[in-house]
Amino acid sequence: MIERQVRQFRGFLIFSGMFNILLAAPLMVPEFYTRYLSLLWKLNSVLLLGGRVPVAPSGGVNALLINTAGIDLVLIGIFVLYASRDPLSRWFIPAINAAARVVFAGLILYYVLVYDIARIVLLIGCLDLFISVVFACYLISLRKLRSA
Repeated sequence: MIERQVRQFRGFLIFSGMFNILLAAPLMVPEFYTRYLSLLWKLNSVLLLGGRVPVAPSGGVNALLINTAGIDLVLIGIFVLYASRDPLSRWFIPAINAAARVVFAGLILYYVLVYDIARIVLLIGCLDLFISVVFACYLISLRKLRSA
């Protein structure tokens, strides 16, 4: 029973890590993030989600911060993939990742409500909350199984 749950958790960790990497990688590359934001806005428009058009940051420091955020998010995805190799002993990585995803979802909600940003990010926030809940469920279930 525990081996099956560990395999399932491992698979979900891989999904989560790849989700992070694929969603954030375009932000790492100078000037590429402008096309990425444009693509997100087109998707937002097709889905009729509303909100304001995202404006790509200009200037060296603002662009650098976007690229840095992309690198950091890809790195987080890599850490989650690392945790997938041995989820029982590396449980802290998905636990702290789940907590950070909840905070991020809260920030998304704040920016949607206060700044009317493109609501496509709400879908990302909902996926992050879903991932957090699944992580928590697996971590709690595996802890119970190990102590039984």
